[in-house]
Amino acid sequence: MAIVARLPQDFVDQMIAHAREDAPIECCGLLAAKDGVITGLYRARNVEASPYRFSVDPLETRRIEEAMDASGTELAGFYHSHTGSPAIPSPTDIRQMGTFFGPPYVHFVIGLADPENPEVRVWYIEGGDRVEHEYEITS
Repeated sequence: MAIVARLPQDFVDQMIAHAREDAPIECCGLLAAKDGVITGLYRARNVEASPYRFSVDPLETRRIEEAMDASGTELAGFYHSHTGSPAIPSPTDIRQMGTFFGPPYVHFVIGLADPENPEVRVWYIEGGDRVEHEYEITS
């Protein structure tokens, strides 16, 4: 597996915290990067308010992208949670976010099937298939 994302442990912890806070609704958010390192995490509201799917309002996405532009960063990818299943993109995820899962965008899925031991995995969708990759914690 290739390393497709580099980020501080604090951002992993923030994604897990967001997932726990929003449960049983799936959480979601956007990630910003500069020079290949994730440098920003932007929580978003799941307008679906569903435990099985998520979506971000396009106006909220635009506001977040404007904040990224202002900070000199760019969109690196997305994250969302699965509150009762493993951290694997579902067929619904792939249908809804397929074009945004693939390179260059990473997609983190936070699995809370066992809330005391959350799993955090990173994916691309390549050729319609989910492909797991690795992430690296920076100092």
